[in-house]
Amino acid sequence: MVPDDHLQAQSRDLASNCTYPGHTFTPMATPPESPREASMKSRVIWSFWIVLILLGLPTWWTTTSIYRASLPTDSMLKSHKELWYSIPVCLFSPSVPLSELARLGNLVQMYGKGPQDLFKFDVHAEKDCTKFPSALAVSMEAGDGYSFAFSPESGSVKARYSSSDLEGLPSRIAESLQSAYLEEHASIAYLMAMNGRNSDAIQDFVKTLPGDLMMEVQKSANRAFKSSSEYHLTFSLFTAGPAPSSWDIQAALNKHIQPILHALSSTTNISVASQIQLYSSFSPSVQPQQTENGWQLRKEDLTSFVNTAEWPLSPSIGTGPTINFIAYIPAQNYIPIILEDSQSNSWLVPQWGGITILNPRLIEREESELGLSDLPSYLDLEQLQPAFENFQTQLLQLLGISQSSKLPLHERLKSFQRLSGLSLYIRTSSNLGSLARLAQHLSSIPIPRHVLHSVEHALDRLEDFKLCLGKTTVSSWPTCLGSVREAFVDSEKAFFDKSMVGQVYFPDEHKVAVYLPLLGPIGVPLLVGLIRELKTITTRKKGA
Repeated sequence: MVPDDHLQAQSRDLASNCTYPGHTFTPMATPPESPREASMKSRVIWSFWIVLILLGLPTWWTTTSIYRASLPTDSMLKSHKELWYSIPVCLFSPSVPLSELARLGNLVQMYGKGPQDLFKFDVHAEKDCTKFPSALAVSMEAGDGYSFAFSPESGSVKARYSSSDLEGLPSRIAESLQSAYLEEHASIAYLMAMNGRNSDAIQDFVKTLPGDLMMEVQKSANRAFKSSSEYHLTFSLFTAGPAPSSWDIQAALNKHIQPILHALSSTTNISVASQIQLYSSFSPSVQPQQTENGWQLRKEDLTSFVNTAEWPLSPSIGTGPTINFIAYIPAQNYIPIILEDSQSNSWLVPQWGGITILNPRLIEREESELGLSDLPSYLDLEQLQPAFENFQTQLLQLLGISQSSKLPLHERLKSFQRLSGLSLYIRTSSNLGSLARLAQHLSSIPIPRHVLHSVEHALDRLEDFKLCLGKTTVSSWPTCLGSVREAFVDSEKAFFDKSMVGQVYFPDEHKVAVYLPLLGPIGVPLLVGLIRELKTITTRKKGA
């Protein structure tokens, strides 16, 4: 065996001299670069960086940059503030001099102010109220005692007074106006509070209101649709069998629905459609109970009565909400069906529509000797009367029109117009404010030029609406409502623009995941080569 010392010495000789039998190798140093090679390497490195900086970066910036129009964020955020309107009143009398009438009108306006001027009446004293078609016309007539009565046909008021009590008349008229329009002012306060404008003044005003009034206002707001610039009404006749197969829908609409639509034509665009569906049974879970007077539907069955799986009910048509009205004709062996604890045989589904069960008169067969009868094949206006009277009431409730008995329908529709305008203003300002905050916090989303145009147009229309409310000589509410309706449509277009929504869900972390595989293999060699080249240049300068 070879001694260990000898093996270790031989290993050191091989490691140091790398000797093999007949050959001897010595370690060689890296040959120095020639000036030509060094110059070529420098040119390659600097060429890559010049192309990257002058061509690559501009191309990348141009193809990946996001256009962001400069939104007027300050104006958009300032639009989110309280706005209260005054109710116009025109006071006239053929027997009172105009100067005295003007003095009485000023007193009525002063006495009619609410707490902290939250609401007021804009009173005009005129000999003729034709210049103020949107104002409530109050005719003062001398008589026995005091009375304040609305005319159901025209919506005007006759205020009778005793000639000996003319001085006390303004305060009485002001109290009558406050009482008549208290629900509208309560609705304004509730609308403000529900949309983030719950100031101390509004809270103090709500505390002074009757509790049952605020409960009614809250119920009305919960069952009604949100104010919109467009609605779609669908009237459906569903029958459990083959008859009736037709109905006098046009006559029923003209009598019960069209007057309301005509009155609201300046407020909203409302379209109407109708349909007939035969062999439409109600939900199988509904089981009418037989009684002495026929069949009875329990209250707990009403929530599942609509057979959504088989009945062709479109949830929405176009941009506005769809309000469904259903007249249901049960099978002949189920006639009559009566709702439990209901006089109208109908019920309302909040923010959806209304349903009425019709039990038409059966027609005896002429050729039958056994007294057999059938359902009519055609429903005339008289038979449709109960259903469309219910639909008329339900339509007013679903739109949020007041059911107060203190005001005639004409004045309740004008009240709805004013509340709709205010609601659209609040929703428009909320859209603009949300869009402004979104643009400030998310710098990665694009803001196209057409979004800027929509925002500017919405702000202009909002200013028109506020100026319109402040004018005491406004001719009609359609001018104001047209402005705020345009503003709302533009704000919806701007806030829900598709080109912005998609970019919200592409955060910066996703961009890093895309760029890293590309920058790693390409960027690291370029960066290392640049560092070495800079070191070489520094070494040359020091050596020189």
